[in-house]
Amino acid sequence: MEDEEEVISLSDSSSDSSSSDDYTADPHDLDLGEEEEEEDQELENEPEVQNDDVRENRRRPKARPPLPPPSGKDRKSKNVDALLSGNLVVKRQPLLPRVLSVTEGATVCRKPFKPPCSKGYDDGNDQLARRLSARRRFVPWGGSSSAPFFPVIERFPSLPNDAEKDVVEESVTLPPGIDPLVLWQPEEFEDGDANMVQIVVDPLLVRFLRPHQREGVQFMFDCAAGINSAANIHGCILADDMGLGKTLQSITLLYTLLYQGFDGKSMVKKAIIVTPTSLVSNWEAEIKKWVGDRVCLIALCESTRDDVVSGIDQFTSARSRLQVLIVSYETFRMHCTKFSHSESCDLLICDEAHRLKNDQTMTNRALAALSCKRRILLSGTPMQNDLEEFFAMVNFTNPGILGDAAHFRRYYEAPIICGREPNACEEERKLGLERSSELSAKVNQFILRRTNALLSNHLPPKIIEVVCCKLTPLQLDLYNHFIHSKNVKRAISEDTKQTKILAYITALKKLCNHPKLIYDTIKSGSPGTSGFEDCIRFFPPQMFSGRSGSWTGGDGAWVELSGKMHVLARLLAQLRKKTDDRIVLVSNYTQTLDLFAQLCRERRYPYLRLDGTTSISKRQKLVNQFNDPSKVEFAFLLSSKAGGCGLNLIGGNRLVLFDPDWNPANDKQAAARVWRDGQKKRVYIYRFLSTGTIEEKVYQRQMSKEGLQKVIQKEQADSPMAQGNLSIEDLRDLFTFHENVRSDVHEKMNCNRCQTYHDTPQSTAEEDINQSTYKSSESALEISDIGGFAEITGCLQKLKSSEKQIGTPLEEDLSNWGHHFFSTSVPDAILQASAGDEVTFVFTNQVDGKLVPIESKASPKMQGEEGKENIFKSKQNLNQKSMLMSWQRKPLESLSSSVNTARSTLSAPFRPSQNTTVQSGITSIKGSVALKPKLSLGNRLPQKRSSPDTVEHDDDFQ
Repeated sequence: MEDEEEVISLSDSSSDSSSSDDYTADPHDLDLGEEEEEEDQELENEPEVQNDDVRENRRRPKARPPLPPPSGKDRKSKNVDALLSGNLVVKRQPLLPRVLSVTEGATVCRKPFKPPCSKGYDDGNDQLARRLSARRRFVPWGGSSSAPFFPVIERFPSLPNDAEKDVVEESVTLPPGIDPLVLWQPEEFEDGDANMVQIVVDPLLVRFLRPHQREGVQFMFDCAAGINSAANIHGCILADDMGLGKTLQSITLLYTLLYQGFDGKSMVKKAIIVTPTSLVSNWEAEIKKWVGDRVCLIALCESTRDDVVSGIDQFTSARSRLQVLIVSYETFRMHCTKFSHSESCDLLICDEAHRLKNDQTMTNRALAALSCKRRILLSGTPMQNDLEEFFAMVNFTNPGILGDAAHFRRYYEAPIICGREPNACEEERKLGLERSSELSAKVNQFILRRTNALLSNHLPPKIIEVVCCKLTPLQLDLYNHFIHSKNVKRAISEDTKQTKILAYITALKKLCNHPKLIYDTIKSGSPGTSGFEDCIRFFPPQMFSGRSGSWTGGDGAWVELSGKMHVLARLLAQLRKKTDDRIVLVSNYTQTLDLFAQLCRERRYPYLRLDGTTSISKRQKLVNQFNDPSKVEFAFLLSSKAGGCGLNLIGGNRLVLFDPDWNPANDKQAAARVWRDGQKKRVYIYRFLSTGTIEEKVYQRQMSKEGLQKVIQKEQADSPMAQGNLSIEDLRDLFTFHENVRSDVHEKMNCNRCQTYHDTPQSTAEEDINQSTYKSSESALEISDIGGFAEITGCLQKLKSSEKQIGTPLEEDLSNWGHHFFSTSVPDAILQASAGDEVTFVFTNQVDGKLVPIESKASPKMQGEEGKENIFKSKQNLNQKSMLMSWQRKPLESLSSSVNTARSTLSAPFRPSQNTTVQSGITSIKGSVALKPKLSLGNRLPQKRSSPDTVEHDDDFQ
């Protein structure tokens, strides 16, 4: 019975025994009455041997008169004195006698405290940890030593012991037909290799690797392990196109080096993965997905400063079992001093490594100071603006491999750029090719680049369409007024500050998107508005409230103030009516995303939005919601700066790049969000450009930069330059407006294929002549309908020679794309129905895919609802258009009359078909102007909106 009861005994020599007994006895034992009788009955049932002793012990305190209970402070102090002096002995009594008992209690109490949660303490439990630690220090368990015991309380779980590991790591065997991936095999009969073992990738990962991924893992291992043929190579750049699985290849290398090495010991003990903030949680999820809990990692995502510091200290501690740290570029830069010692990192992986293109940034310098030779850089776009940025990435990977920056500029960059100019002489071209080949041979020792053509076996076909849209009359007025203003002319002719020039360029790009962006800029007084003085007078009065004068949008008529926005609105309507496709809308400006959101709200399109204000924790939830086929989301509004990298938006199969970026890598990253593993439908990529404006100049600059990719592509290093390279003089001519062209890009190409085509459809005789002219070349080049886009559209037999692409051209080789003067020949039924008069020219490039696509189909319910909506919208738009036609743009007094003549000349070829329809429509509804925009339509249309997280950004027009 001693183990089941709590007995308080005192030494015989203690003079305070009675008082100690009083203070430690249970106060309830002092009560008399009915409890005493109940105890007597219980004691009668006890064995006879113990009856007298127990009865005597229990009744002894009750024989004395009750004492007043002492205060809690006095009781505690006396108990502490008795405990420390050794006069008080405490024995544990179980919570439930005879059911729960503590065996080896002293041993259990001496064990370090183990957090009850699997993931250790949460952020808010620091106070609990301190209390538990203090309590353990206070009680000197099981020893006379005066030194207190300090338990180690870890915030993160420790690695499982060997017994647990055997349970977790199940043996995985390779399926039949898949060979093991041996990264390194020791040579036989070689001295000193007795302890060497082969390095083999775990079958857990090998079974999922595709052939090009096996090659990539082997390449990265050869560089990181230092067994490359060249000296001083310990790092590499994996420059595969987006969607080829760079993340899986990196995880495979990481897991292999963490547990294997030449001598049987791990080659890497600690690894750091640096990534953009939005991808920290994605990397953590990917590692868990492929290797589970076999790797002990910590991801610092949206943590407080104290948590970040604590996590980094945990990782860098010599006794820590953490193997991998996932951190953002910004967090690493702020805490780079904590990684100064040599053992803090053995392997560095930088995702989206084009962030390191400038070697003067603090982030680049912080990472370069890391004492780690094994550096793996991941970037689908290593060549961005120029060769100097490429040198910064190469020099970070393997310092000094190409000499210093001055030597690289003089020996490589200058001859290569000079030889690429269209007016270069033969000697300059020859020297440029030689230096380009030499540079390509040197960097390809540690750079591996494969294009997304490898995905053709696993993805459906896709088509890229560059759509040129003409400006509306309002945009023309504003554009001409701006470029002819005194401030802009002065800025072009004089040495103006670069910031002011960039502000003017940004203003023009915003104007091409929509005049509403200029209106907001003027109202806010932002830089770059000096050329838009008194421009409010150009806006139709229907766009403003009659009382307050604030912007209202004219009940939806604001869409027609922009050529690109008008085409986009019709494109969304056609998609919603005729297909079940989902679309991703990408822009560089959040103001444009606001207009997208306004359009979706007005037409009841369910949408999601991700931009710079979206928290990191919500971004992946938005992506998952869009990719879920059971959800009703139709559009995904994406900021190219915030979410253009790394996201997987396979829930949509159509993507619109609404405005071009100076850096082609940003547009390529954004365009690759939908054509990725898991996509089952045909993919359509639209690039909208405003005809003859600065947007076409930006796109031309992109094509010139894309040509530099040949430096790091072995098969392209010695190929001739693509037709259509632009001189520096052409690229600097940014503020010239080419109003009377269908496409300024096409004009500068001097295209031989389209010289016989004019602005009007050809006669049958002319078509026969041209078809016979190109007949032989067509059969020789084996032009075909790649992906079957023209066949499903029904225009395959109607295509002229220039409207068919030649072979499988690269993205920068526009001369071999399909050239379409009329939208009716574009192999895309949705664009044909959406183009209208605004589309002036279209480039198309069809990319093959071996995966049989799931064809789009329309939901009958949605088709019926959209039919009603479209009827209403068409009447509303016609009504608004009749109102806008009365507000014709007034000719500018400062401009010559030739400008107005040129405008009328430009608009003539685009009038016939649809303008006739518009005029008849206006006549038919002329007497019924009493239509109310939101009369009863809201009761019939679905009221689904986006999540509340996105609504807060879209209140501009409310």
